[in-house]
Amino acid sequence: MASSEVDIRNPFVSVYKALSLKDQRKALRGAMRREANRLKRQAAGNMTTSGLGPGTNQKLSKGIRTRVYPIRYGAGFMLSVKPRRKKGFHKNRQGLEKPVLMWAEGGTDPRKTKGSFFSRKGKGHVTGRMRRYGFLRKTEQQSGPTVEQNLFHDFQDNLNKAARKQGLL
Repeated sequence: MASSEVDIRNPFVSVYKALSLKDQRKALRGAMRREANRLKRQAAGNMTTSGLGPGTNQKLSKGIRTRVYPIRYGAGFMLSVKPRRKKGFHKNRQGLEKPVLMWAEGGTDPRKTKGSFFSRKGKGHVTGRMRRYGFLRKTEQQSGPTVEQNLFHDFQDNLNKAARKQGLL
């Protein structure tokens, strides 16, 4: 079979084989990026419905990060609220940068003051804890079954688009 012909019975495989390795990787990376961004929007929606307040004029949803893994590590993507470098921090009213979404996702331990060194009692009062909001976990439960289907359809669309650009379809 020539490289410009497409097998009608199994068009996906023949289009995949007809494209170069660079185009195949580009199509897969685009599908991963699109699905990661879709999940990011869904997580932001879950965050707002979970009751986490805005705090300041800056949007908290900016702290939700996505990362598509490089092809040398395999195909995949990550959705995270853990800060890295300057991404994922929230600037509060005092101008301090805090990893609020990381704390909100898993909650924090109860904290208390230690008291004075000179009081010899070592007691302190409870200053509270942050409850667990769990919006990423909720997103994973809601969209877990559909992620692979969406990835395959996006990948197939990207392959068809690349094949049309090269005149294979």
